[in-house]
Amino acid sequence: MKNEQVKQNLSSKGQWLRILYMVLFAVVLYLVMMLVAVIVVVQALFALVTGKPNEDIGDFANDLSTYVYRIVAFLTYSDDRRPFPFNSWEDEVDTKQNNDDDDDQNAVEKMGDAGQPGGDKRNTPDH
Repeated sequence: MKNEQVKQNLSSKGQWLRILYMVLFAVVLYLVMMLVAVIVVVQALFALVTGKPNEDIGDFANDLSTYVYRIVAFLTYSDDRRPFPFNSWEDEVDTKQNNDDDDDQNAVEKMGDAGQPGGDKRNTPDH
């Protein structure tokens, strides 16, 4: 039974196509990480010269980090959706930002007063 399943998996065009895409996105990830290194240097230079990082480059870096996340999720089988250019760039950025906004709101609600888990207990009688 298992031997037959292995043969079926090895002959699956879908699996081989995904592996081909994975090789492609591994190369893309390598190139994107070189771009990230350039962004780091440019932002550091901006911060040294102007006292703050460039906002536009920072926005691009946020989008790029979302793209890196999507590539890694695809490569590790955490997500079956292929990253850009096979899906739109905006969908990836919007999805990540919407999830982040929800997570941030939930975290703030859980933190309570004074940013402490469970609220601010400094004014309670037993503290």
